[in-house]
Order: sequence, then C-alpha cells, then structure tokens
Amino acid sequence: MKVLVIGGSGLVGSHVLKAALAAGHQAIGTYRRSPLSGLVPLDAGDAAAAGKLLDQEKPDAVVHAAGWTWVDGCEDDPKRAFAENAEQPANLARLCQKRGIHFTYFSTSYIFDGLDGPYDEDAKPNPINVYSQSKWEGEQRVQQETDGTALLPRIICVYGAEVQKKNFAYQVWNALREGKALTLPSDQCGNPTYAGDIARWLITLLEKRERGPWHLGGPWPTCTRPEWAEKLIAAFKAEGIISHPNFAVKTLPTADLRQKALRPLRAGMISMKAFGGEFESTEFNQTIRELVANSI
Repeated sequence: MKVLVIGGSGLVGSHVLKAALAAGHQAIGTYRRSPLSGLVPLDAGDAAAAGKLLDQEKPDAVVHAAGWTWVDGCEDDPKRAFAENAEQPANLARLCQKRGIHFTYFSTSYIFDGLDGPYDEDAKPNPINVYSQSKWEGEQRVQQETDGTALLPRIICVYGAEVQKKNFAYQVWNALREGKALTLPSDQCGNPTYAGDIARWLITLLEKRERGPWHLGGPWPTCTRPEWAEKLIAAFKAEGIISHPNFAVKTLPTADLRQKALRPLRAGMISMKAFGGEFESTEFNQTIRELVANSI
C-alpha cells in the first residue's frame, strides 16, 4: 500500500508516516510551512496542485492530517477555520474519489458538547465553538464527496514528539524546566493519546479499508488536565528532567479562564470498535521516553 499524508510535518502526520514505513508500506508526506527532509510542498487549498500530486504519486490511500487546530484562533477567524477544516478536505476527498483513492479525514472529540461524555461513535455531535463546527462540517462534507467510504478517525488530547514542540506534553516539560507557573482548567476531561498509537491504529484501519467514524483515544477518558500534568511531571522526572524550584501548577475552573471559545468539559472518548490486541496503547512512561529521546 502507498500512503500519501497531507500534513506530514505535523504531530499526527509525522507519526503516520513512520508507522506506515514500519509496517512495510510506501509513504510520502506533504508540508505547507514546516519542511522536513523527504516531504514535498503542497498548499492543500490549491486543487490543481493537489490533483497533480495525486496523479504523480498514485497513492492507494490519502490521509488528511492537516487543518487549523487553534481553537481560540478559529473563533476569531471562522472563514479560515471552515476553509482549512471543511472546504479543503472536501475538495481533496472529491479528487481522491474520482481516482479510486481511499480517503481519511482526522476529526476531533470536540464535535461533542461535553455535557455527558465520554462519547462513543454512536453519540450525536453537537459542536459548541467555531473550531468544532468546522470539523463536524468537514466530516459531513468528506462523507458526501466519497459516498460514505471515507475513514473518519476522531482523536483527542494528542501528545508526542513533534518538530513544532507545542503539544501539552511540551508545555508541561518547558514549564517544569524553566520555572513557569502552569495554569490549567480543573474541569476539562479527555483521554491523553499518544500520536504513535494513533498512527499504528490508523495503519491497521487503512489495511482493512475501514470507513466511517472511529474513536482513537487513550485508555483514560475521564483524565483531567491537572491529573495529566501530574502524570507527565512524574514521567519527566523519571527521565532525569530536573524541576525548576519556581515551577508551580495552578488550577481554575474553565469559566474563570475566560477563553474566547467555549470548551466541551467532558469530551473524553470511548470506542465501540477499536479494542483488542490490534489497538493496545503504549505504556505511558515509554511514550515519554520516546518523546524525550526525540526532542533533545
């Protein structure tokens, strides 16, 4: 199988490339702003360029791991949010459908309102901010363009080694070493999910040409941000990361953080599909060892 990853320089996309190669498949990735060795440039909004790349590479599967994930930024610029999270993926899905290429669109647990999570694949979406609305529209438009054959993995609280070093694990690591105060919401819950696990699970789904929504989350759907930070701190210290004496963790209810976009509080996910030996999670401290080893 030959896999083309749109957004191959990002957190999820880079791990999908590694997992595809490790499983013995061919893989090629694209980038827009963050070039990495072996990746090819692509503006996903340029349909002509995307079509040309598809015809040149002739992949069996295209994985859309790009998009705009800054939740508060999306609130300020809905036009960009819907362009990057709905319109562009739908256009790519249409191009793939015409060529008989299996299409995957990464979505998010944020499409749920967080009132009664954790959620399984049969739960009814009810997005409460611009980011989640754009992702839910992206899901629907992609499925329309592919006659329901697209794969829609929904993910949450993703961490792992990445070039940009911006996910939550890095935020905790940097604050720990630099002696910064880390202010966290006390009432937001979700599964910490290792990007390497998502990538491995996805390759299994691609090999089976699965379709529709799949919840790909770690084993702790009710984990709060302070609990996650505590677990990360312990794992970093076990790897020899020294805590700065001024480091501190503060917690506040989400309402007191005054974030621009509403957040679903109980957004954790459970899966009715992805369980058993093929979907086992990597032991947490091992994921941190891999992150540290790839980031120093």
